[in-house]
Amino acid sequence: MRFTRLSTSAYSRFAYDQDRILFPQLPGYAAERRAEGTDVAEVGVVDTVDGEEKIVAAALIRYQPWKKIFKRVNIAYGPTLDYSNTELTRFFFDELIKYVKKDKTVLSIRFNPLLPKTFYEDITPVSDNPVATTFEETMTRLGGVRIPREFYDAADIQARFFYTKDISGMTFQEVTKSVGQVVRTGFNRAGTPGVTVRFLEENEFDILQDILSHTADRSAMQEISDQAMEFYRGLKRTRPDRVFAPVAVLNCDEYLAGVEAEVTELEAKIATIDEQEASLQAEGKNLAKKQRTARNEARDRLGVLERRAEETREHQAKSGNEIILAGSFYIACPNELVYLLSGSYREYQSYYGIYLIHRAMLEWATENEIDRYNTFGITGIFTDEASDAGVLHFKRQFKGNVEEFVGTWDIPVRPRLAKRLDAIG
Repeated sequence: MRFTRLSTSAYSRFAYDQDRILFPQLPGYAAERRAEGTDVAEVGVVDTVDGEEKIVAAALIRYQPWKKIFKRVNIAYGPTLDYSNTELTRFFFDELIKYVKKDKTVLSIRFNPLLPKTFYEDITPVSDNPVATTFEETMTRLGGVRIPREFYDAADIQARFFYTKDISGMTFQEVTKSVGQVVRTGFNRAGTPGVTVRFLEENEFDILQDILSHTADRSAMQEISDQAMEFYRGLKRTRPDRVFAPVAVLNCDEYLAGVEAEVTELEAKIATIDEQEASLQAEGKNLAKKQRTARNEARDRLGVLERRAEETREHQAKSGNEIILAGSFYIACPNELVYLLSGSYREYQSYYGIYLIHRAMLEWATENEIDRYNTFGITGIFTDEASDAGVLHFKRQFKGNVEEFVGTWDIPVRPRLAKRLDAIG
């Protein structure tokens, strides 16, 4: 085995050949970081496999400026390697430390690999991963320290818990059958006149930022900075076919026209049943229970439509004819679609905009044979008192499972200096 700097093309082939790798370890991420002036590098281990040299481990490393003249190396959701291979794991990190130490300004390495610590069914832990235990022992021998903070404590900590649904081999119809009733109800609203999902171009991301800022104002969600949003715009420019910003939109005129059409249809249905009843009564007969039930349901529906029409007219008077209901930001990774950011306007929830966004993206995922639908970060606190209790409740409606990883680790490259300059822990 040998540790080496990898070419962009070699790293790209390795990355897209992986069963699982997230966006901060993808070539597009590296391209956008370089475009903004960040120092990044692709490194890896090459070994002879079946008589041929192959990359067996790799990482996209980012050099983060620290205390003006120093640096810290960051590897978000990496390195990517077989952590059950203890020899390979030790070799990679030993050589990585030697490699970054050549730069006399590097103080430490921060990383959080996609290595499961515990396996779950929904939110219930069912077993621990023995590979995680071996990994932690290896890191301790290297002087590594696991950071006890979580992503909601500090911006430089990545999420340790995800909520993910396995959709491998499923059609969209099968996915729909597998989710909770509320999600199915939302999905069934597809085709409602005047409510559509469209995809933002990178020059329209201010729309998404407005939604996210509004959501942050009324929740525990951190507000997205202008710098972060500019980075997401860059990702969209770099990989427009793999980065998505869907928004649900209400066209009030079209919605009201649809309501009016349905009202006309229901009134005609009720009138027909009334005529049938009158004719039967003239013969001394009663209307069948099935028809009475159908008429009652039609009348109830008319009441619902009347309320929705009035609500929509109020929204139209206040906010105009075209109204953004909700928006999200997704990144497609090999075999995985990541639901990274999302927001909605509470006053428009009755239009099911966020569910229509999920429907559109799950349709895309199944059409493109994606294996995992990753709704991304959660706190890992499974009580009603958790800051994200409502978010987790929403995500659980998709009937997936929690993923818990080994967390964020720091390895000091220059221990004394790193400690003195707070570059570890």
